[in-house]
Amino acid sequence: MALYFSSPLVIIHSDNNIFVNLIGWGYFIPASFGAFLYLYCRSAIIDKPFHLSDFLHCTPLLLCLFLNLDYLLTPPLEKIDIVNSGQRDSNIVILTQLLMVLQAFFYLWLSVKLIINFKRRADNSLSGFNPNIFTWLWVLLGLYGVIWLLEMLGLVLGGNYIISVVSDVLFLFLIYSISMAQWRDPKLFIIDELFLISVNAKDQKAKTVVFDNCTRQSLLDNVVGFMNDKKPYLDNNITLDTLAKSIGLSSHHLSEILNQQANKNFYQFINEYRINFICESIVVDPNSKILDLAMAGGFSSKSTFNAVFKQMKGVTPTQYRNNLKYND
Repeated sequence: MALYFSSPLVIIHSDNNIFVNLIGWGYFIPASFGAFLYLYCRSAIIDKPFHLSDFLHCTPLLLCLFLNLDYLLTPPLEKIDIVNSGQRDSNIVILTQLLMVLQAFFYLWLSVKLIINFKRRADNSLSGFNPNIFTWLWVLLGLYGVIWLLEMLGLVLGGNYIISVVSDVLFLFLIYSISMAQWRDPKLFIIDELFLISVNAKDQKAKTVVFDNCTRQSLLDNVVGFMNDKKPYLDNNITLDTLAKSIGLSSHHLSEILNQQANKNFYQFINEYRINFICESIVVDPNSKILDLAMAGGFSSKSTFNAVFKQMKGVTPTQYRNNLKYND
């Protein structure tokens, strides 16, 4: 990426032997941006290590380099003359640009599918992750898509300089924002349990329904009774698997009962109990510390608690308590 953004400097300092051989190589680096986005989203959520097979994602970049190999191997000063005079093969230029755009939106599509899959798995199996993680990732993908739409518009308009500058500035902003956020919190997006849960990644609703309505309702009543009596939601490490084992059901059956009969995923089901427990505690003791109530209510972090509370109640915990005092 540094090579791509420093390409103008490479040309300016083409009289320097260190820079002269780099002319042209940075132009094709954007063919790898889509792969970087996909691999980043994957590692950011489940911290999956890099494997040798991931080198296959270099294919678009290698294809662009191969298509332009004759240009890249041309003496440096001749490269500048070729660019300035527009003597390059227009078919190769168009094919290269098309390849860059296609890889960008192909990997954007892969990244969207990846995040949707991770979100589904987290919703159906976990209860303690911060929902804002996925909101931030959607913003990241949205900004990436806008950048490449601008790049496409620039190409359609014949390489519009202003649009090109705007897209480059947006991309720099994107990289800077991610870098600063990760520097402040290296595990900003990581959901540790997601890599470990033994859940089928396919949509649970797509599976064959096992129970009829009456049986599901009876089993749901048992689950609700267990939740009220044992209060397992106060355990911040509870997952679909652990709750299912406690009740004596398989995780698939429990997921079916919650999805089909309660019309909720596991994340919603558990956190509704937690939020209601905390709200009742606030009513009993309005002067209690909200953070202490959050920890006692099954949340493991302040940020996750605040995000879930706002998501379910529409106000922050402090606003909720103040509204109770005002109504009194």
